Amino acid sequence: MTTLMELQGAIEEGMRRGESFSTVEDEIIEPSRMSDEAKSALWLYAWSFVDWRAQRREAHAHIAQIAAGYELRPAFT
Repeated sequence: MTTLMELQGAIEEGMRRGESFSTVEDEIIEPSRMSDEAKSALWLYAWSFVDWRAQRREAHAHIAQIAAGYELRPAFT
């Protein structure tokens, strides 16, 4: 069984080798048999390798998408 630390090493190796975050997420994190808590930690670790500008763009895009959904919901009074 693969340990959390082994997965962390695989993530680091993949990210430093230039694999995309999506690839690491799909090929290392998601198929692991780790708990949701451990997967979240691994996801955050992999995300730390992504350039901060790309992180910021992603955050803005997600916020805008969520905000648009809230604006489309009917207001109840």
